[in-house]
Amino acid sequence: MDGEDLFASSAFVPLPFRVLLLVGLGIICWATNLHILHRLGIDTSSVFETRTEKIMLSTPPTPRPPLLVNLASSSPPLSPLPTHLHPPLSRYPIPHSLFTPSKLYPPIYRLFLTYAAWVLSCYSVFNLAVNGDMQRMDQYRSIIALASIAVVGGLFCPFNVFQRRERELFMLAVRRCLFVSTNESIHFSDVILADIFTSFAKVLGDVYVSAYMILPWGSLKMSALQLHGLSEWIIPALISLPYIVRFRQCIAEYNYSNQTNTRSLLNALKYATSFPVIFLSAMQRYVIPDVNSVDGTLHKTWYGENQIFRLWFLSVCISSLYSFWWDVTNDWGLDLLRPAPTNTSTAGYATPNGSFAMSRQPSNTNLSDMPQSHLLAPSHSSHSAHTPKPPRPHPYGLRAQLLYGSPFVYYVAITLNFILRFTWSMKLSTHLHTFAELETGVFVVEACELLRRWLWVFFRVEWEACKKGMVPDVPKNEVEMSERS
Repeated sequence: MDGEDLFASSAFVPLPFRVLLLVGLGIICWATNLHILHRLGIDTSSVFETRTEKIMLSTPPTPRPPLLVNLASSSPPLSPLPTHLHPPLSRYPIPHSLFTPSKLYPPIYRLFLTYAAWVLSCYSVFNLAVNGDMQRMDQYRSIIALASIAVVGGLFCPFNVFQRRERELFMLAVRRCLFVSTNESIHFSDVILADIFTSFAKVLGDVYVSAYMILPWGSLKMSALQLHGLSEWIIPALISLPYIVRFRQCIAEYNYSNQTNTRSLLNALKYATSFPVIFLSAMQRYVIPDVNSVDGTLHKTWYGENQIFRLWFLSVCISSLYSFWWDVTNDWGLDLLRPAPTNTSTAGYATPNGSFAMSRQPSNTNLSDMPQSHLLAPSHSSHSAHTPKPPRPHPYGLRAQLLYGSPFVYYVAITLNFILRFTWSMKLSTHLHTFAELETGVFVVEACELLRRWLWVFFRVEWEACKKGMVPDVPKNEVEMSERS
C-alpha cells in the first residue's frame, strides 16, 4: 500500500472513528459475555461478588478505614461492569429484582444501541462530506470532534438518560481501580475490569493521537510518528497505565495476605513484563535514524542492526509466553502447561463405593498430620460418604469440569489465545507505526485483541465459578489440587 492508498483508507475511516468503533466493540462484547454466561447457567452476580451481606465503601484517592454497610438498610448495587460497590449518594435506589443475572445485560444492550446509532450517524455524515477525498478531511473534522465530545459528555451526563445507573457505577469502578490501596482485598469484579482495560491499552494511546488530530494545530492526515517532544513518551505512558493498575492490584493482594500469597507476586510479574515491550519500542524511534546514518542507506523497515531491537524482541517473547502460560494454567485452570507432581508417595483413601484408591501425597508428608479423609478407611466407615472423590479422568491438558461441552472448544480457545498473545504484545509497540502500510492492520489487531479478551472472560469466569463451588458435581479437592500445583 503506497502513501496515497494509506491516506485514502484514513479518509474512509480516520483514527478517531476507529477508536470510537473499538469502544463500541468493547461494550457489545461485555454485554454478550454476561448474556451468554447467564444462558449457560452461571450465576454471574455471585461469581462477580455482587451478592454479599456486607460491602466496603472507599473514597479514593485518600484511603479510609472500611465502612460496613448492611444491605437491609441500603439498596444493593448493580453494575454493567460487575462491582460489589454502590455509590454512597446515589439518588436512584436499585430494586433487588434488578440484582439478578438476567437483569445485568439488557441495559448494556440498550446503551450499545444508543452509542452505535450516534457514532454511525456521525460517521455517515463525515463520509458523505469527504467523499473519499483526503484533501477535504481536515475541512470536516469538526464532525469528528462533535461525535467525540458528545460521547464523553454522555458518559458524564448528570441527567437520568443513557442508562445513568450503569454509567455512574462504571465510573465508580474505574475510580476504584485507579486509586486502589496497596493493602486491601481485590474483588473479582475489579480484576475482570482491570484485565479488560489491558486489552484497551493501545486504544488509550490512540485516544491521545486522535485528540491531537482534531485540535486546531493538528491534522487527520498525520500519524503518531509526527508527534515529537513530550508526546513521544506520553503515548507509551498511557499504554502502560492499565498494566500499572493491574500490577498494583496484585501487590495489594500480596500485602493483604500478610505477604504469603506468592501467586500474586508471580501475577504481578506477568504485568511487569509488558513495560520493557512498551518502552523499548519507544526507544527505537531514536535508534533507527542513527542506524540509517551509519550505513548510509534509508531503510523502510522498523528494525535494524541494533541492540535495542534485540532486547525488544526478547521482551516480546518473554511477555507473550509468560502471559499465555498464566492464562491457561492460572486464569483458566487447565492442566496443559501445569508441571507434573514429583517426589510423591502413595496413600490410600476410601471411595464412596467402599473400595480403596490411592492418592498421591508429597513424600515428606507426615501421615499423622494428614486429614482423616486422606487416610485408609474401612469400607463400612460412616465417614466414607464425606471423603473426597479421586481425581476424575479428563481430556488431555484440560480438567474434569468443562461447562462448555466439547473439549474441542477449549483446544480452539487455547490456540487462538496463543496466537493473539504474540500479536498483541507486538502491537503494544509504538514503533510499528513506522510501517505506514500497517495502519489498517494495527486496527485489525486491536479488534482481535478485544475478541480475545471476550473469549478469555468466558473461561476465566468458568474457572472462578468452579473455585467458588458454584458448579455442581465438582469435588472441592479437585479445585484445591489445581490451585496448589
